Amino acid sequence: MLKKIFKLGSCLILSLVLGFSYVICEEPQEEKTLSEYWMGIYMEGVKVGYYHAQETVFSERGEKYTRFLSESWTKISRLGGAPVEIKTAQESLFKEDGTPVETVVRTKMSESEIVIKAEVREDKIVFRSGEKEIKEIPYSEKFYLGIPLKEIIQKGNLRSKRKFSFPILDLLSYAIRDSTFEVIAEEDVLILGEKMRLWHVQTELVSIIPVVMDEWIDEQGIVWKSITKASFLTTTSLRMPKNKAVAMSEENLDIAFSTIIRSNVIFEDPQKMKEVTFKLEGISQETIKKIPFDDGSQHLLESKEDYSVIQSVSQIFREEESISFPVKAEEFRINLSSTSFCQANDPEIKTTALEIVGEEQNAWRAAKRIALWVSREMTANYDVGFATAKEILKNKEGDCSEHTVIMVALCRAVGIPARAAVGIMYGDGIFAYHMWPEVYVGRWINLDAKWLATDEETGELYTDATHIKFGRSNLDENIFEEMISAIAEIIGKLDLEIIDFH
Repeated sequence: MLKKIFKLGSCLILSLVLGFSYVICEEPQEEKTLSEYWMGIYMEGVKVGYYHAQETVFSERGEKYTRFLSESWTKISRLGGAPVEIKTAQESLFKEDGTPVETVVRTKMSESEIVIKAEVREDKIVFRSGEKEIKEIPYSEKFYLGIPLKEIIQKGNLRSKRKFSFPILDLLSYAIRDSTFEVIAEEDVLILGEKMRLWHVQTELVSIIPVVMDEWIDEQGIVWKSITKASFLTTTSLRMPKNKAVAMSEENLDIAFSTIIRSNVIFEDPQKMKEVTFKLEGISQETIKKIPFDDGSQHLLESKEDYSVIQSVSQIFREEESISFPVKAEEFRINLSSTSFCQANDPEIKTTALEIVGEEQNAWRAAKRIALWVSREMTANYDVGFATAKEILKNKEGDCSEHTVIMVALCRAVGIPARAAVGIMYGDGIFAYHMWPEVYVGRWINLDAKWLATDEETGELYTDATHIKFGRSNLDENIFEEMISAIAEIIGKLDLEIIDFH
């Protein structure tokens, strides 16, 4: 029943763990490879992919440049679904003196790529999503695109107990953040059966979620082993020849089963639940404070140092309460916008949305028509990557994220403000990570098109109270930051107990 609702954050966090970005430049001349290596990637002892890095130098218009390329390919399953491929890449361009020029982030989990680019100018950094400029930040001091290992080695600082701090450009949050690098000690390490004497170093990257990377390097800075921890995910990478790195294991890893939450109550029909009270443990009070309690769908009943009690309530909204649409108020601009991921202005999406709502002017009735269309037309396919609205309209398949993205796009296309909720929901005895739409029809209302429920008394559609909302996303260029921020401090840590329901 709940086959792949976990997908939401796992792929995004995994992309962060593996690293990604890409740089576009004109065809270089006199390109020479300085270094190149391959690593196999493992999770929980299962080989799930590979990592490739290459450093080259070239000249262009009389200037010398260095280019660092890193790319990874992984294949993982979620809640029993077929393995999904995640492709990431990072290419960074530097001047001869090491000054960064530009870097571009590419992440591909479906037919389309999500691309974020940072152009480094004289006094500011300009961020782009595709061709759209989304943000710029000033800078006055030197910063880096990654830990400057060569600089550390050249200065003779590869010595035990040395610790440094470096400002690093973080493309996920469009900011320069401080990160630390510590040389721990020389250690004997077994690499594919061979004993090596290597330096153990540790990097802590401050991003949307903290990332801690332990690496074992030689005197030249060559990485032979790395262990990266980000939220609930831990990956181990080992240096090996290309043919071994790209060879895949016949065993599949399902990363979802380490994050699902077993329910202490079994619901025969969870969609009939109108009110559920939960005791939450394992997450901090700071995290609890970030949970949305602003729309009437959930309430904080009790907050103690080691636990909190929240109540989720189904919203029964009546047609006569609704506003008309299209909504044009400036306060909803971001919830009506077309983005590179949620293309509400796409001609086919607009045409489809208008066909669905017809001559309707009541926003709630129109939103329900769209939800019913999504529920009817979409085919459940738990093996789709995180697809864009245009892909979804074309293929009409996917899981919770695809149902949400296409519904949000269709609502926005006719002028109904819409956004995505991020959280968990119940199914088949477990709580797993989920995504569903919210629509503004006079107030914000949950309307989960994938799990529609009907109120027996009023006949109104509603979203059952087994949904717990941890955050939201506008499905725009901040999608990674919004989604990961919503679940990073919760996923793999939350203990949940149902203490009342009806």
